[in-house]
Amino acid sequence: MIFRPVVHPVLLVLIVAVAATFVFLSAKRAARKRVMDIIRRSFIVVTVIIMGAGPSIPGQALEVTSALEVYLVIDRTGSMAAEDWDGTKPRIDGVRNDVALIMNTLAGSRFSILTWDSSVHTDMPLTSDASAVASYMDSFNRELSASSQGSSLNRPAADLAALLAKNKERHPQNLRAVFIFSDGETSNQEHWKSAPTGSEEDWDRVKEYVDGGLVIGYGTPEGGPMKVLRLGNSEAQSGDDDGYIHDLSQPGNPIAISKIDEAALQAVASRIGVDYVHSPDKSAIESHARTILDGASEIAEQRNMKDTYRYIIWPFALLLGGLLAWEGANLALRAQQLRNSHAL
Repeated sequence: MIFRPVVHPVLLVLIVAVAATFVFLSAKRAARKRVMDIIRRSFIVVTVIIMGAGPSIPGQALEVTSALEVYLVIDRTGSMAAEDWDGTKPRIDGVRNDVALIMNTLAGSRFSILTWDSSVHTDMPLTSDASAVASYMDSFNRELSASSQGSSLNRPAADLAALLAKNKERHPQNLRAVFIFSDGETSNQEHWKSAPTGSEEDWDRVKEYVDGGLVIGYGTPEGGPMKVLRLGNSEAQSGDDDGYIHDLSQPGNPIAISKIDEAALQAVASRIGVDYVHSPDKSAIESHARTILDGASEIAEQRNMKDTYRYIIWPFALLLGGLLAWEGANLALRAQQLRNSHAL
């Protein structure tokens, strides 16, 4: 037998204190012939305390429904426009392609989209509406060149950990997979220091909430140029008439080249306990996603069984009922005796 209080422990302590005071005062005023009253009232108090403590025995395990939560964490900084994915295509095109592949493989899951540029945004909270996620990705693009404040792979880690922790508290039985899409590049220009960068240690907090996932890298060691993205007629930061971003820190302002930092991406994968894959590699990404799905099924079988307990209040309720009936009869008898004495 175990005890699972049916009332707050503080309230239970107050009940014990009041009841003990009542019995003590009764004993102090009672004559020898009323010792039985003290014993009876003590039993009443003890019975109430036991019932409040919630005596129970283990019951059958209850099966609960779990879901796979998939978090798509996407780098939309300016470097994701570099034209070196699958030849000369922008890296952001690769992200759209890989997100569609993962969603198709993990169909039926709940998806959330977290993006980062100069700051971190939860663009889409958890949803089972795959069409809404697909529509969002169809129009998804990287940040405007004029508002860019550099790249930092560690920037989203703290926000991601907080989001995972909140959702785990709400649905502890659910499984969580994290997919990170980035080129790993970090920019260190002086005028970008105002933007939050995060730290590598922030990824350690993510690990405790992750059941699986993948870090997917984009770009090549040789790198690629990045086109300027403008809004309306606004001028782009460090842009030129040829439509590409230029490196104003170099003599002659040559076209800027962005290169993948696979070492940084592999370090993040290691910190959160998942694998790293370089895109485009459709078979590897799909294989990892299927492995996550299979592993999630095994974990779900363990998490879906919830322990239950059956309260055994009724024997104590019967005892309490008998004691109260006894107490009531005794009080009625005394009241009758008091009336008879006044009549005399």
